[in-house]
Amino acid sequence: MKARLSSEEREALRTVANLLVEPRKVEAVCAYGSTVAGYAREDSDYDVIIVVKNFRGGVRYRYLEAAVPASALIVDEELLMGDAREAALGEFVIGRLLNIYEPIAGAEFLEHLEIQYKRRVISEELYELASDYGEFSQDLAVPYDYFLFDKLRKRAFVYPPALYSYAQTYSGKSGEENREFAVRGFREAAHWVGSRSYLSIDDSSIRISSEKLKGDAFSKALSLFSMTTRGVTQYAVHGYAGRVGLGVFKKEALSKLKRMRERPELPRELERPRSLLKLDDGALFEDGSSVYDGVAKLSGMNDGFKVKERQAGDLSATARIVTLSEGSRETKILVKHFSDVRSLKWALLGIWALSARKFSLSPLSRLHREYHASRRLRELGVKTPRVIGVAPDERILVKEYVEGEPLSRVIHRLLRGWSDDATFIKSYAEAIAKIHRGGFTLGDTKASNVIIRGGEVFLTDLEQAVESGEAAWDIAEFLYYTAKLSLRAEGMERVARTFLEAYRNENGSKAIATARKLRYVAPFQPFLAPSMTLLIRNLLREYS
Repeated sequence: MKARLSSEEREALRTVANLLVEPRKVEAVCAYGSTVAGYAREDSDYDVIIVVKNFRGGVRYRYLEAAVPASALIVDEELLMGDAREAALGEFVIGRLLNIYEPIAGAEFLEHLEIQYKRRVISEELYELASDYGEFSQDLAVPYDYFLFDKLRKRAFVYPPALYSYAQTYSGKSGEENREFAVRGFREAAHWVGSRSYLSIDDSSIRISSEKLKGDAFSKALSLFSMTTRGVTQYAVHGYAGRVGLGVFKKEALSKLKRMRERPELPRELERPRSLLKLDDGALFEDGSSVYDGVAKLSGMNDGFKVKERQAGDLSATARIVTLSEGSRETKILVKHFSDVRSLKWALLGIWALSARKFSLSPLSRLHREYHASRRLRELGVKTPRVIGVAPDERILVKEYVEGEPLSRVIHRLLRGWSDDATFIKSYAEAIAKIHRGGFTLGDTKASNVIIRGGEVFLTDLEQAVESGEAAWDIAEFLYYTAKLSLRAEGMERVARTFLEAYRNENGSKAIATARKLRYVAPFQPFLAPSMTLLIRNLLREYS
């Protein structure tokens, strides 16, 4: 980037450094703040950091009027390196390298420290996201400017006067250039952390690609603890470094008071850094209250839209069917709330099916599974409702509402002899076989989760779907659940034969053979007539 300071200004700041510190001990000098970021006033001082070898004072502020009016922050080289590595000074000094700065001496040393510091910031921010969003954090693309603005927001929380500087740096005439300078450092730092197996990087963002970076209550508490202790350290260092005369103290205090009174308009990214996070499929809604507005906007509606809601499915369902309308426009969506108390059904089902299958109970885990599976299954050629958006803080997923007939009704007619059309059972079996062949399992294959629309089957409930998993459970659950509380052997045999033959043609018989194990029938045994159990087990053996 083009230098912001003239050659005369740079020479004057070198003179300042040489007046304050013995020249042979100076390791690096850089300018930062308003004069470099492009929002300086006529009476603004030049802000400068002077890095010194074996500086006995540790860290000191010095004000000098010679050459140019300069506010110099003098810091020991080893202390600054510790501040970059582990916040030894509460990031009091190194934090200034988050934003644009201009090296005057020791450019390579300063860039090395900047990258080292930003590597740590990236790691800490990713741990926090993993802690807050659990498995769903794997679905987020985290752009490099997120690391910048979230860190600045945290620093402003600890030291509010800094908010004025941040707002001016990123909303003024040089805002975009300043942003690109800061982000460049994060982009370079990302290449140093990208070798870790649980991360993947590209030119625009970083992703958590594995559960190896697991967030938990401890890491979240550690993050909050770190922010608090750094804030205390930063204030302590500020007090220690700022031991200056009364006149200088008064000038500094009045300047900070004036900044806080001005209340500049903050860039949205600084107010809500998480608005920068992205999804590959669908929009990222900031909170539950913005979901309907967001969907309406995506559908081309204005603020005057109307909302109608109704429950989807039985009383245990955690989803609502919502219709948004404005004039001739109408959009139907399915809004699924994963932290709804009714999702306790999975805990009860987990106890019921303990011998055969473990169900995920975590709202964020189920949200991740539904979102991830919706995308992956479509890539495998299986129909699923399109994801419209997610509000992860509220554990809400919004999908298109697929209107049609549940496969369970088709099966009901077959079992009662009212129909002999098994076309869609065959289609469903082929879809499951395709899913298994692609390395996925559904975990919940009840026919009520399948909707038939326009001659195609859509899989609508995927919150227990995982990569790998037990293919045999998918087969067993569909057959045994379909046969529960039924004595209609002829209809059930037709359903089972159609399903097993279509599945075997697509994916072989290995999973069918495994599905015959007793542990898969055990959870359903109380609801099955002995004759039905025998029928299904014999058919599983026949198609094995």
